[in-house]
Amino acid sequence: MLNNKLSIIIHTCDKYSDLWEGQIKLLNENWSNRNIETFLVTDLNRNIIYDNIKILSAGQGKELSQRTSFALQFIKTEYVFITLDDYFLLRPVSSEKIERLINIMDKENIDYIRLFSDPNSFKKFKKYKKLYEISLNKNYEVNLYQGIWRKSFIEKTLKEPLNAWQYEVSLTGIARETNAKCVLSKGNEYKILDVVRKGKLLHKASKYINKHNLYHGTREIIQYKEEFRIFIYNYGKKILPHYLAKLIKKILIKRGHKFYSKID
Repeated sequence: MLNNKLSIIIHTCDKYSDLWEGQIKLLNENWSNRNIETFLVTDLNRNIIYDNIKILSAGQGKELSQRTSFALQFIKTEYVFITLDDYFLLRPVSSEKIERLINIMDKENIDYIRLFSDPNSFKKFKKYKKLYEISLNKNYEVNLYQGIWRKSFIEKTLKEPLNAWQYEVSLTGIARETNAKCVLSKGNEYKILDVVRKGKLLHKASKYINKHNLYHGTREIIQYKEEFRIFIYNYGKKILPHYLAKLIKKILIKRGHKFYSKID
């Protein structure tokens, strides 16, 4: 039974509380039979009640790594499904498919399975259908896209107070240092809509959440030119030779752009 093996953490903070209603509504609709303890992990305490959700408030000023550490006190299972507040669940989830991944993690001693193909991988993981090895040779190979984590691996990532961006960029290095076994699933077990970038609503997401009455906040919609710039930058990272991507990053840093990851 999944409830004995898996818990769910939705990372958030009070600044993103306008997304909670839509996030939770879609989760409860598309994974209604999950019977899994589900925690919304935030900083400030809010007097809100949601069906099938427990809100954990770590305290004002607590960074994401600190909020994670606080939440783990309440996790009784060996595995944790982690997602973010602005990743809205679009399709029904099969508990049987999630349980299959948990069973493989048990059998193969896997520490982390990412359920999103960014970064991608094409090296098959043994003979398992739609599972691929994560090489850990680049930044963000382990990231905060939706995924299943072994609790003991999460604990190894909580060395110091780090905000969301600092924490995410630290994860792959820690995975290398600890010889974590990391795998990518392309089984579409948890299909998401990415809703926010740079604190603003993406255009595709804005249309979807308004059409389905999932959002009642006042968050600004990102400008088209900014969204296009982000798309080009992310696409360029995937297709450009490594030396050229490093050169462009150096130029951008000289022009005042800030990056949490190192140039390498």
